[in-house]
Amino acid sequence: MQVVVFKLNDQEFAFHIQSVKEIIKLTAITHVPNAQEFVQGIINLRGMVTPIINLSEKFGFKEKPITGHSRIIILNIFENTVGVMVDSVTEVLMFKDEDILAPGDEPLVVETFIDGIGMLADRLLIILKPEEILGGIPQSA
Repeated sequence: MQVVVFKLNDQEFAFHIQSVKEIIKLTAITHVPNAQEFVQGIINLRGMVTPIINLSEKFGFKEKPITGHSRIIILNIFENTVGVMVDSVTEVLMFKDEDILAPGDEPLVVETFIDGIGMLADRLLIILKPEEILGGIPQSA
């Protein structure tokens, strides 16, 4: 399985590469009144209105300032396009099936957003389920 690795609040996470449509630099985001607090706003992505969510806000992390490394990961979920703001995108990795633990294999990990935990020699990566993270968010027009 191939994943796109990104940082959020100095922690590493990943999405399955099949969910990732593209990765773009931060651009002007238009605020949407009365949106959920983790919805950063919307952008015009080549003529398509695309909602942008702030994963730091969604996960309850302390928000870090936007830097030159900040990115928006454009995800394709159930034929909808949604962007997520992250601190940086670091790499693309390949995992063998035996190197991924199911969240239920770890007694303290019950988070519905987690698809698995990728084990590397020197670190662990939390592989997220974008369809669960994006539940309840208005989809692109």
